[in-house]
Parts: sequence; C-alpha cells; structure tokens
Amino acid sequence: MTDLVVPKLNNNDTTYVLLDWLAENGEQVRAGEPIAEVETSKAAEELLSDGDGVLHRLVEVNRECAPGDVIGHVFDSEEARQRFLAEAVAPAVVPLPDASPGGPVLTDSARELAAAHGLGDDELRGLGKAVVRRTDVERLLADRSAAPAAATEPVVVAAAAALAAGDGPEPDDPRPVHALSRAQRAVAAVVTESHREVPAALAVIKVRVDAALAVARQLTRATRTLVGLPELLVKAIGGLREDHPLLFAAPGDGSSVRLAEAAHVGVTIDVGTGLFIPVVRDVEELTCVEIAETLMDFRSRAGGEGFRAGELAGGTIVVSLHTDPDVVLAGPIVFPGQTCVVAIGGTQDELALDADGQVVTRRYVNLSAVYDHRVVNGREAVAFLQAVKAALESPDHLADLLDRIAVDG
Repeated sequence: MTDLVVPKLNNNDTTYVLLDWLAENGEQVRAGEPIAEVETSKAAEELLSDGDGVLHRLVEVNRECAPGDVIGHVFDSEEARQRFLAEAVAPAVVPLPDASPGGPVLTDSARELAAAHGLGDDELRGLGKAVVRRTDVERLLADRSAAPAAATEPVVVAAAAALAAGDGPEPDDPRPVHALSRAQRAVAAVVTESHREVPAALAVIKVRVDAALAVARQLTRATRTLVGLPELLVKAIGGLREDHPLLFAAPGDGSSVRLAEAAHVGVTIDVGTGLFIPVVRDVEELTCVEIAETLMDFRSRAGGEGFRAGELAGGTIVVSLHTDPDVVLAGPIVFPGQTCVVAIGGTQDELALDADGQVVTRRYVNLSAVYDHRVVNGREAVAFLQAVKAALESPDHLADLLDRIAVDG
C-alpha cells in the first residue's frame, strides 16, 4: 500500500482544499498519473500517484487538507483494498477529551480552534456530525457571532479566521464582518511571518527614467509588444545576480546562506482578483520583449484561469510594482526564504537645469530595496540599487537593447 500524501505546495498556506478526485474509488491508477486536485490560496495543483495500483479515497471533495495529510491509499490489488475496508480503519482524528462513546470526533485543526474559543461538547455535538472539521467549527463560531445581528446584516463564515487570530470581533460582537478571501488570508499569513522572522531594512534611490521610457517606446513600436519600466527593471535586476549574489540568496541556518544559480524574479500582479507573485525564470537569458510577453501572460491569467503552484514558487528576488502616478515610495515585505524585494514607485516629474543652464522637465522614479539585515548590510543594498540605477540610466546599456532589436529584426 502506498499513501497519497499532500505535499508542501507553497509557503503561503497551512491548509489546502481538495477540489476534485481525478480517479474513482477502486480505479486502477499508474505511478505519475494525476489522481487528485487541490486548491491553494493562489492556484490549483494536481497530485500524482506514487505507485501503480488501486485507488482508495479517504477525504471528500471540498474538505481541507494540510501538508503531510494522507488523503488516500493506492493498494497493490482490489483484494488488499477490500481487506482494508473490512478492518474499518478510522480517519486520523482526535476524540473530544470527555466525549462519550459514539460521540463526534474532531480533526486536529478543529479541536485547536474549538478550544481557543471555549466551545463546549454540547455545542459541537449539536452540529450533528460524526467528524467535526475546522470548517464546521468556523461556521459555528460565525453563527454565534451573527446571532445578535439583524437578519439583513451580512454574516461571514470566514470571520472565524479573525477570531482565531485573537484580534477580530468577539463572538458576541454584533457588528457585521467582511469575509477575507482565501488569497488575502494567505497574504496575511506571509506578511505576519515576514514581520516575525525577517529583520528588514530599507534603502531608497532616485532614478531618472527619460531615456528608459524612450527606449521602452521604441521597443514597443519595433516589436508590437508593450514594454514599459517594469520590464526594463526586471531585466536590469536579473543581470546583477553575479555581482550582487547576497541580494538573490536564501537565508540558511544563521551562519550561512544559499546562493542562487539563476535569477528567477517574482513580480507582483494584482488586477483586482488578489495579489499574485508569479516568477519570471532565468531572466538573464531573456530579452526585454520576452519578459514583456511573460508579464502580459501573467496579467491575463491573474484575471482568469490563474496559476499553478509551481509558477508562484522558486523566486530568488521580487519586484514589487507600485507604478500608480501618485505613489512616491513603497516598502513591501521581504518574502520568507528570500533576502530582498525591490519596489518601484510611480513616475514623477521635476524641473532641472540642463547642460546649457536651461530649465527642463525630467522624469524619475523612486526605487526602494527592502532587505534582510541578517544577510545584507546597507552598503551592499545601496550598491545594488546604484547598479540598477546605472543600468536604467546608461545610454550605452539602453542602446544595446535597441541594437539587439535591429539585428534580430
């Protein structure tokens, strides 16, 4: 018998939702064949069978499961599966401490949430379920919270998540609550972990972008692909990995880090359906136009079909886009497992004197780096930002981009 174990799919979530089984109970499956699909806060991911045999499903569709949970078995034969069924093996759940024989049992996460809010045995038995899961407890807490409210006020099951954190409304608070999406709850978990684990510092630099914007327009016209500052920035950052390896490193045991072998740049995408950070891989090997095509695909999928978990993992540095015109400065979090995030603000105009002493208007952005101070010091962070600045402002570097287009064309 081979267990079907839920793997760790990303660093954002502690639980996933079993979306669908792709094979029936008793169906013959093969190693490497997709047999289940789970939903994380950011994507849907297929789970593969580790061996050949007969599938037996343990967890129902739309139930929560956590990394390490066994949600099914693959037996060597149907006879072995029938022997398993005959033994009536119970699921891995924990009985209520003082539950009477035959009473409900609780999953670990349900038991922890019930204990945190003082739910009694009678309330849990009142659910009428043989197995009480976390979602059942959340629903019970939400119903309790909503009891004093008017029937027309919105009632949100997900309010239990805020209650569990200890900083939301009390169970008898009559105020209406707003449901945070699964994606937003995952963002909250990552932000909390980052603030708890990463001693971050901030450096900001001013970058003139007139030349870069001109090159972006020329690339757009020449290739009929929309190229802007974000694409040029991703390319500029990716080219600095070898010269500034600590900005692309992964923290280790406190005395060492692991250096990246390639520049895999995560880019924030938010089109109103939640925050995603898909990864542009091997940026050093890509042209600005290829990066632009990749980011356009990301934006399209963020508003539609979404991403697979693997496309949101493996980044070695993040570019956080805050390019609305009025944004002067952004200081995002450093993602756990990385050492740096670079943020670009909106384009600003300023008056300056040219070489002839004439007043001219020029355009600039503020570029910030938030970095893990355990690994990177201010000197290195500023040197890295200055290198990005030089790449964006350098006429020779930008002209090289146009030369490549001319040669390729």
